Amino acid sequence: MGDKKRILVVDDDVDFAASVKRILERGLDAEVEVAYDGVEGGEKVAAHPPDLIVLDVMMPRKDGYHLCAELKADERFKGIPVVLLTAVAEHIPTTTYSHHDGLATEAEEYVPKPVEPEELLRTVRRFFE
Repeated sequence: MGDKKRILVVDDDVDFAASVKRILERGLDAEVEVAYDGVEGGEKVAAHPPDLIVLDVMMPRKDGYHLCAELKADERFKGIPVVLLTAVAEHIPTTTYSHHDGLATEAEEYVPKPVEPEELLRTVRRFFE
């Protein structure tokens, strides 16, 4: 892949975020940073824009849909691919989230949790080829 790609994983589940970080670092030889909610994720993007963002939807302070919309509306960040990685599909009946909300974002990809490591790696690799 040449130069090491920078990926930001934004997920409030500490264990899941660590697992995704490990998968991406090993499978892609990428530099992976983690943020634990949408506010922190937005701050990290502004401070040092990554090459790609893996973004959870259901998070405290600012959810992934809102962070994605903010990034895509900002000229500085709209070109950064966003992969929504979420269990929302399983929780839609019990939350205010909907498939429409997810489809209305400008995320480049939408991958359901739980995700198989190889599926995640295949999805992310497509953006780096």
